[in-house]
Amino acid sequence: MPIKFGEIEATQILENEYRIGVLEKLLELVMNANSASLTLPNQEQIAGIRGQVVEALQKKYPNSGVTLKGAG
Repeated sequence: MPIKFGEIEATQILENEYRIGVLEKLLELVMNANSASLTLPNQEQIAGIRGQVVEALQKKYPNSGVTLKGAG
């Protein structure tokens, strides 16, 4: 039986860490390559994206009590 934290399996946590790390590196590469013509998102857009991600996690793990705390 896999190890779980609430409804979330430990292997899922590791997969998420991996995917986030890859996305961070790719985003950094794209931003550095296009820094002269890059339009960065504003704080309102970032807050909207965070809200969308939290909503998706709440749907995926409805009994885990996922909430958005703070701005960071």
